[in-house]
Amino acid sequence: MLRRIIYEDWQLIFPVVALAIASLVYLAAAWRAGRMKPAQAEQLSRLPFENE
Repeated sequence: MLRRIIYEDWQLIFPVVALAIASLVYLAAAWRAGRMKPAQAEQLSRLPFENE
């Protein structure tokens, strides 16, 4: 039989903090990608194919 999980008030902080941290990481990555200069984006797009 399935039982519903009842969270205490202090236990709700863990999923909220985890969601906030994950959201900040993804937003920071998107921010950096959005503000990248076109020359740097072109260089990074060719990176795996360069032979040095």
